[in-house]
Amino acid sequence: MREKTILTQFEHSVMPRAPDDLTVVSFGQIAQGPVATQMLADLGAEVLKIERPGGEWMRNFSMANEYPEGESLHFQFFNRNKRSIELDIKDEEHRAVLYDLCEEADVVVENFRPGVMDRLGFGYEELSDSNPGLIYASASGFGSTGPYVDRPGQDLIVQGMSGLMSITGDRDDLPTPQGIAIADLHSATYLAFGILAALHYRDRTGEGQRIEGDLLSATVDLQLQEIGTYANSGADLERGAHGLGNIYHPAPYGVYETADGHLVLSLVMPSELGEILDIDEIKDVTTWEEAYDDRDQIMASIGDVLRTDTTEAWMDKLLEHDVWCGPVQDIPAVVEDPQVEENEMLQTVDHPTLGEPTVTGTPIRMSETPPDIRRHPPLAGEHTEEILDELGYPTDLSATDDE
Repeated sequence: MREKTILTQFEHSVMPRAPDDLTVVSFGQIAQGPVATQMLADLGAEVLKIERPGGEWMRNFSMANEYPEGESLHFQFFNRNKRSIELDIKDEEHRAVLYDLCEEADVVVENFRPGVMDRLGFGYEELSDSNPGLIYASASGFGSTGPYVDRPGQDLIVQGMSGLMSITGDRDDLPTPQGIAIADLHSATYLAFGILAALHYRDRTGEGQRIEGDLLSATVDLQLQEIGTYANSGADLERGAHGLGNIYHPAPYGVYETADGHLVLSLVMPSELGEILDIDEIKDVTTWEEAYDDRDQIMASIGDVLRTDTTEAWMDKLLEHDVWCGPVQDIPAVVEDPQVEENEMLQTVDHPTLGEPTVTGTPIRMSETPPDIRRHPPLAGEHTEEILDELGYPTDLSATDDE
């Protein structure tokens, strides 16, 4: 596997970046807020990560319980290209610094429960009084009003409440979660999208505004096809017997076992597939209506044949006929995939304690203002003195009463 090591800060300084004149003050923690601000940071924004003394919650949690050199591996994936400053939001001297930062900021991002920032004195109304052009982005589990406003919101909880689990997996399975924090990531993407739209509006009018995003709404949005189909037709929501890729799709759309693994088949007419694979019982299925009504039987017939040879052999045969298909790869295979390498989606970062950890790259390419990785994910409070000095504060302000 070839990994691209990032350029140094000096080498990158000559490269243009789209929002490099923007300052984002981020109170974001865990995933939703940090992912949104990392997207902006990758594009060039200056993101100042506000952390409580000792660091945010995610520094003490890590997938697979991995803490190389005492650092949360999980934290590294959400926080590159940022500077970290530790401040106690309940300490008056530290609050003065925070107000100064927010007064000069273009964007403030937070993903606490609704009402927390207002109670702390850093809500939109208070900050926008002194900074009327401020874009204030709030993210939560369910939104700032409504019957669930006081509930804890988290990715897995929302996958269950949004209906997503109920349409995933096979008929006799438990409701099945996705293998990733899909609600967090989709909600974060929309939050960054809204911030960029609000900045464009401010460029034209000079006016700031408040943006709200939430996990539930984002996960409902992910199901725009399925929820829209049900809302307009009331069509049956029964999951397939085995391997069906979507609750409302016709056969052969799904996952199939081969002699040595699995492959997926997308939208291909069963009659065409029957000719290619020599399956007599599906050669007469020439409409999507038939393919939908008899999908369990059609998929079973295809599955019996595909189990007789290897994934590679079937892929060669299917691609020869331009069938929409692909192998099911595990994560180790994805890490070695030549297209992933070509797209530079695995890169290494120079880190002061971890050496050169591997992170995912930015999944867009821009001809004039390419996103890049300029800074390693910061150590807790790594830039506190640097930022305080820039603001004209004494650099020992970071000391708190309990230290």
